[in-house]
Amino acid sequence: MIEFTDEEISRAHRMFKNIFGPDYGAELCNQLDDGDFNKILMCRIAPEVWELHGADLRTKILCVIAVCTAQKLDLSYFIRAALFHEISIEEIESVILLAGLESGFPAAGVARRQIDAACQAHESMLVAKAT
Repeated sequence: MIEFTDEEISRAHRMFKNIFGPDYGAELCNQLDDGDFNKILMCRIAPEVWELHGADLRTKILCVIAVCTAQKLDLSYFIRAALFHEISIEEIESVILLAGLESGFPAAGVARRQIDAACQAHESMLVAKAT
């Protein structure tokens, strides 16, 4: 078992809440309990990359959406991050179209179908929080 400092755990929590918002970020932090692999990724690797200077957080989120689109990966996490940071659906679709143009439109179609479900999940979380 690998040891993690309180600061490493706190840094991961701060990073996820910064990227995904306080509510969804806190929910994602539950994955810290899924073993050493997730802790290494979430406490050591991800903060080093996401906290690099050079591109702002908004740009990084849009880049991840493009990469996930091109690779036909689940991008719902990052659509929800985009929504938290007030990135419009039009901007998300624009990035998906660009990724589709450069990586193939089957990938863009898969990505576009994920927007509505991610928006619904995000909205449901906000409604549940408000009640």
